[in-house]
Amino acid sequence: MSEEIRSAILRVLPFIIVLIAITVLIRNKKTTTQAFYLNKPVSKLTYFIWVGAFLVYSILTDFILYKTGNLEIAKWDHKLLPSIILITGAVILGPLVEELLFRARIFDLMIRWFKNLHLANFVQACIFVLLHHFTYLNTKSSYIDIVQSLGDAILFGYARIYTRSIYTSTTMHMTGNLIATIERFIF
Repeated sequence: MSEEIRSAILRVLPFIIVLIAITVLIRNKKTTTQAFYLNKPVSKLTYFIWVGAFLVYSILTDFILYKTGNLEIAKWDHKLLPSIILITGAVILGPLVEELLFRARIFDLMIRWFKNLHLANFVQACIFVLLHHFTYLNTKSSYIDIVQSLGDAILFGYARIYTRSIYTSTTMHMTGNLIATIERFIF
């Protein structure tokens, strides 16, 4: 097994482990699907409005950043098999696990602690950003990425609340990561 494949697997493996753990907990009745908001959104229309608005927001934000010279993207330079593993992790597994943890469990915990939906949403979004940007670089692009990630996480939180489903925020998260991945191939 090549080092690139091994590295790709190691990046995706934690997501798989968390998904297996959540599945086992649900099957053994240690938690419920409702605790993770694994139910249909309140309406299909609400779901599509949130996802569609986020798609437009993501494309417009990246377009503006690109046109102003503030969109810094590293070219994709992986071979086929590592690419499949990494893209699966970035576009499917990562968003799914992160939404189950951040917008379901951590967000609920913050709501119980703060008793204020908006403060709880902001705090869970800050935790999300801190864990995503622990290798922070002191560059303009890093500042922009932090603000953009914070905005995304806040929108994901409100989408989960207003549609009463993790499916909405997960689809939005997957959409954002898919756009970011495609950009690495075309820019």
